[in-house]
Order: sequence, then structure tokens, then C-alpha cells
Amino acid sequence: MKKLLVIALLIPALYSAAAAAPGGRESVTLVTRGPIYSLAADGDRAALAINAPGTCGRIVVWEPRNRRVVPFRPLIGGCDNGRFGGLGSVALAGTRVGWLETAGGMTYESHVATATLARRRTVELAEGSMPDSYSGDRAGDPVGDGRLLAFNVDLICGDPDSGGDPPCPPGRAEGDIVDATVSRAARHGRCFRYRPDYPAGRCARVAHAKSELTVLAVDAGRIAVRTDNGLRLLTGRGGRLRSFPVTNAQAAALSANRFAVRTADAIEIYDTGSGAQITSLPVASKVKLEDLDHGILVTAVDRTVTLRRLRDGKLATMHTRGTAYAQLEPPGLFVAGGRRVTFTPRRDVLRLLSGGS
Repeated sequence: MKKLLVIALLIPALYSAAAAAPGGRESVTLVTRGPIYSLAADGDRAALAINAPGTCGRIVVWEPRNRRVVPFRPLIGGCDNGRFGGLGSVALAGTRVGWLETAGGMTYESHVATATLARRRTVELAEGSMPDSYSGDRAGDPVGDGRLLAFNVDLICGDPDSGGDPPCPPGRAEGDIVDATVSRAARHGRCFRYRPDYPAGRCARVAHAKSELTVLAVDAGRIAVRTDNGLRLLTGRGGRLRSFPVTNAQAAALSANRFAVRTADAIEIYDTGSGAQITSLPVASKVKLEDLDHGILVTAVDRTVTLRRLRDGKLATMHTRGTAYAQLEPPGLFVAGGRRVTFTPRRDVLRLLSGGS
């Protein structure tokens, strides 16, 4: 029986004592006092968004091999951020963490925030404001990998008879995206910001369109975006690599020459070189596409994470104590649910897929 290492953090406002995780392997488990509601990983690090009691949510980066947890302050201080207030999805790109924050009462405000392990001061990369919560500018969730953290900011039109600003042009309906910009965190460049309320980060524009450009996935210097008529694969500087005629994409994941897309009733796998569809896996509506890494597809539904090896269809499942999230990286698998996140080395993940115990 291999030793199971369990880490409990020393910040009492956020974390509690740990309990053993199943499996008996050289896994590492982190236990929090609040439920985890977003997970991102890059290499041997994971970023977590935690809904801790008595707080407005917290962002942390966990390094299981170093047994280190690094907390970050939200951009907007205090808990009274209005009926739209909260923390959204978290992203991780190497040593840079990013996340979405929302605030406002009558106005929906959205902010993309970021910090790094070396410079932990939180700065703002983008903001949006929708005065009637139906039209205006809206910042989207950041997505990261390696050195690339990307996000989009949309301009959404409204009904001119109801005072929508901007009013929808002919042929467009209320709620349509009529202008979109994809940007990345950078050393130099101006970010999409209206006012200097918060410390500013640096951004570089990747792409712009008078229609939708929603960032869905980032991998190996590439950005997958959803457009009005399909999916597009871009370089980190905006060059077009490939288009895919998938019009109902809900989520996506990239790995090497494979591109996984969650549609209404399936997960479709494409070749990024040829654009050809390789396979389509029917799934129930509740199944979430979590990740794709070196031919292993990761999905989650309720409290169960499923790994599928694409070349032979071999399956392995893991169960959690709350809503399941998972990320697979070359060093191993991060699985979160409820107040726990566990890192399992890749050799043990591969053993599970091979039917080992």
C-alpha cells in the first residue's frame, strides 16, 4: 500500500482538516472549508475558485508536489458587490492565474482579473458594463495554457424601442454580439478598460470581428474561438489555422492534433490539421467536457469523472463528494468535488485505464 499524502492548509478562514481519499495511491488531497466551483490546471499546478463561508469567494493556486498553496485577493474588495456579484471561472497559464469577477445591481459589471506567482498583486485586464443587463460590453471567462492567457470582450446590442445601447442594427436581434475582441495577457499593450478604478495589467489584441469571437480553449499557443457560423482555431497572435463547421459548440478542449467539441448531444473529435471529424460520442445533456490530453478525454457528470482513451475506448471512473470537475495534465490528474481536490500521478491514471488496481 503506497502512502497517501493529504495536505491541510493553515488558513483557517478557508480550509479545514483533511480526510483520506480512496485509492491507496501516491495521491495528494487538499481539503477546503468551502466548496470548489471552478478548477483549472497547467502542468503540476491547479487553480481553484472556492466559495468559502464568510467570504466572497477566494482564488488559490495549489502545487501538490511542493505542498504549497498561494492565495490571491479578488479585484473587487468586500462582499457587497450587488445582486450580480461573484467570482466566475478560473484559468491558469503557467505561473499566471486569471479569473472573472462580476458586480452590480441595476448594471451588470464584468472584470477579467489576473496575478502571477511572482507578482501576486491582482490587476485588471478587461471590464464590461451592461447598464440594463441586456446590452452593452461584457467581458468573458479567461482561458489559459503555457504562457498564453486569453479572453474576449463582447459588445451586445439591445432593442432600440426599449432603449438598448447600442441598438441592434438591421438583421440582428436583442442579445446578439455585434462586436468582439480577443486579447491575451502581455508585457506591453493597453487593456480593454473604461476607468482606472483598479490597477491595470497589460494586454495584446489577438483578433477582432463584428460578430461573436468567444474563447473556448487554449493549448500550445493556439486559441479556439466560437464564431457566428462555427469554430475557428487561431494562433496566439491572431493568425487563422483552421475553421470547423460546428454551429452549436458549448465547450471545447485542445491537445496536440486533436480538438474535442461539446455539442448539444455529443462530444465530437476533430483533427486540427485536416479539419476532419474523427469520431462522435453521444452523451447526455448533463455531461460536461472537462479536458483532453494526449488522447485521453475527460468528462464529468454530477459527482462522477470519466476518463476515455480514444484509441481503444477504455474507460475509468472516479467519484467525488460534490459536483465534479477534472483537469488532466502530463504530470497527472486533478479531480475536484465538494471541498476536496486530489492530484493523482499520471502513471496511476494510466494504470486505471489499463484495468490495474
